[in-house]
Amino acid sequence: MIFHSPEFLVFLLALLVPFYLFRKIRIPLLVVANAVFYGASGLGLLLLFMAVTLVTFLCGLGLKRWRPLFWIGLAANAGNLLFFKYTLMIMDTAERIAGHPLLLTDLAREWVTDGSGELILPIGISFYTFQLMAYLIDVWRGQLEPSRNLLKFWVFISVFPQLIAGPIMRGSELMPQVDGLKDRRVRWDEIRYGFYLIFIGLIKKTVFADNLEKLVNPRFADISALTPEEAWVAACLFGFQIYFDFSAYSDMALGLGHLLGLKLVANFRTPYLSGSPREFWDRWHISLSRWIRDYIYIGLGGNRKGALRTQFNLLAAMLISGLWHGAAWHFVAWGAVHGVLLVVHRWTLALNRIGWIKRLRAALPYRVLAVAVFFPIVTWTWVFFRAETLGGAWEMTKLMAHADPAALAAHPLFALLAGLYALHIFEWFIREREALAGRIWHFVPAVVRGAAYAALILLIFFNMKGETYEFIYFQF
Repeated sequence: MIFHSPEFLVFLLALLVPFYLFRKIRIPLLVVANAVFYGASGLGLLLLFMAVTLVTFLCGLGLKRWRPLFWIGLAANAGNLLFFKYTLMIMDTAERIAGHPLLLTDLAREWVTDGSGELILPIGISFYTFQLMAYLIDVWRGQLEPSRNLLKFWVFISVFPQLIAGPIMRGSELMPQVDGLKDRRVRWDEIRYGFYLIFIGLIKKTVFADNLEKLVNPRFADISALTPEEAWVAACLFGFQIYFDFSAYSDMALGLGHLLGLKLVANFRTPYLSGSPREFWDRWHISLSRWIRDYIYIGLGGNRKGALRTQFNLLAAMLISGLWHGAAWHFVAWGAVHGVLLVVHRWTLALNRIGWIKRLRAALPYRVLAVAVFFPIVTWTWVFFRAETLGGAWEMTKLMAHADPAALAAHPLFALLAGLYALHIFEWFIREREALAGRIWHFVPAVVRGAAYAALILLIFFNMKGETYEFIYFQF
């Protein structure tokens, strides 16, 4: 069930009316609503999700008395993810190494694929697995008291706005909100802001992401036919497509959270205005970035065990991040590339010991130059994410290395790319100065504002009439 479908609108209205009228039954309402929302993808997948949630709940409840329950809970969650998402990748890799078909691979393919050969991947499995594992780790570390109410725990892990594609919430952030939900009064300004975020998300998804997909797919389907300049255009188009698509989901998730009186963490802060790899990961998929930092990078030792170990930890963390995104070697390569970029960036930080370099880096012109240099780099990395194979990504990389800047600037779609980047800067201004932007907007005559709203609503509906695309991160 996708957020921009008629079915979801009916689902949401059926939930919100009793949710606002009867505070005392909010938890039971969300228990049922979350199950219905996830169950739309299949009853078997819902039962699997519930079973893993129950195991995690019981392990968290008892691990202080018997510590091995922590490892049992982690194994249950990791095993669930590994089986459904990575079995075929592991078996196919084993076949390549062996040089001949393996019986076990055929059996595995029968277990994890449907009749048409498509992988049966439980929707949202990567997200809910990380959220459940974070809960167990926080309880094990003594940073979080285990939940003693199974219904509230189910609401925490399955609350529908963030269930399918995040943000990945911590128990310390969301569980107290769930505990106080039945006594919380949802204010009108929260509801209004929630609808504003949903509206922004709908525009991003239907007007921008889905239309960009129509330009991206044909180009990546036939990489060998691209010119060097077309390769750069394709990579840029996909960079904006995935941003509009994923941030659209995140905006709508935050907006739906506001409608329910729940504050979810922001997942994006205009990432293409980053001036370094580290800053990019502070702005892109923020909830995953901090999960990888807190539970992988720091868990491996962080920067506490010397320079060489720190670099290893960075690379390992980003390799896991790449593998989390998909069971294919081009995703691993994407993570590795970002790991190398982070390591190289860390090396350059040593130059800050030189006074004039530190002052230069703090200046605005340097900041503008850093953003201008890093944007093409991060655009290139998307090739490894979007290409169907590692070979395709390498072929496209070689093409991009021979591009002529003048020919690229003369490309018919260059103006579109420049406009999209200008829109990105505008979004930064709006998000950073929301109160000021709101006051300026209210100086606009009501008739003009009404006409603008009507035009945007019509634009959304016009774009929803065509082919509807799922969110990209639904596949993860």
